[in-house]
Amino acid sequence: MSEKMKETEGRGAQPEETAIIGQARAFVLRLFGQRQDGRLLVHNYAFANAVASRVQEIAEGENAGGEARKHALLAAWLFPTGYLYDYREPGHFSAEFARQFFKEAGYPKEQQEVVLHCIHVVAEGLPASGEAAWMLSDAAQAATYLQEPETGLPLLRLEREFLLGEKYDKTEWARILLEELLRVKLHTHYAQTHFQPLLAQAIHNCRKLVEKQQDKKGGWDNRLGGIEQKVPARGIQTFFRSNYRNHINLSAIADNKANIMISVNAILISVLITFLSYRNIGENNPQILLPVVIFLVTGLASLIFAVLSARPKVTMLNREGAPMEEVRRNVAFFGNFVTLSLDQFEEAMEDVFNDSSLLYGNMVRDLYYLGKVLDKKYRYLSISYNIFMAGFIVTVGTFLIALFA
Repeated sequence: MSEKMKETEGRGAQPEETAIIGQARAFVLRLFGQRQDGRLLVHNYAFANAVASRVQEIAEGENAGGEARKHALLAAWLFPTGYLYDYREPGHFSAEFARQFFKEAGYPKEQQEVVLHCIHVVAEGLPASGEAAWMLSDAAQAATYLQEPETGLPLLRLEREFLLGEKYDKTEWARILLEELLRVKLHTHYAQTHFQPLLAQAIHNCRKLVEKQQDKKGGWDNRLGGIEQKVPARGIQTFFRSNYRNHINLSAIADNKANIMISVNAILISVLITFLSYRNIGENNPQILLPVVIFLVTGLASLIFAVLSARPKVTMLNREGAPMEEVRRNVAFFGNFVTLSLDQFEEAMEDVFNDSSLLYGNMVRDLYYLGKVLDKKYRYLSISYNIFMAGFIVTVGTFLIALFA
């Protein structure tokens, strides 16, 4: 318990009130000691102490009566115990532990109902009614969301991942947290005066984080967020591995076909040029000039398109001076990061490895542009083969006509 709370109890509380609060504190400490759960990073004994401290603070600010203060403090200590056994719906176990404590302490029956009502209000999210329930609700909200946002909220996210088995990326968690903050309702005058500005600041910071993450994740990345929750990671890896292998094999096949066409056309063109310059054969046999010229022209055209198909093409999406948000979306291919400094590249890769949607987005974009390069290769290659085939047919036909006409 904080020094402020101890001082307040000693100054403003009745001896029997202080005694019952102390018994509740010892009872809760014993429960958390007997059933320690390292996954409860937020809703633990320290959390119960923080809620009780907030209740005491609000009660002082509201000049609350002794009974309302006592009921709220008892509920503040007892309600977190339910998280030990049922994280999703702790209210049932919290109430059971509260009844067990009341039985041990001999607490009056009529006052038990007030405390149990406060516990159900906070643990189950029911509408609060009564001064004690209002103070406890405000204290629990403040202890959960307004303690230390830099440490408490990431711990709350991690706690839910451990105990609920749900994984949240940064954008999804910020959106969930924003929704929860917008549902927070403060009841007491003291809380509205002192906690409302903190709540507004927390909402503002969370909204900025949501917008920042949305700006980072445009187009592909936004659609790929949380993909691992729908498809097993091994299936995704197999998909990318198979597609990359297929694209690389297709690229190698295209290059081999282009090399064949380059070699054939280059050899035939060289032979024909040598043939034409040998002993003025064109003057002696002018009828063969036409088919030779046709094949030279079509062979040269076929050769050009084969060279265009085999010529290296480096896609460069990141130009010098591009914003980092754009750079980090295209760093899988060497042509997109050679213009970056080493520090920029390391920073971009760190962002990629820490964000699964950004990682998959990079791989998808790289696969897409690899496919675009393959499409151009095969179109040039198809044109080269068509020209060679057509030129060869026309050349042979022309030669036969010239020979037998």
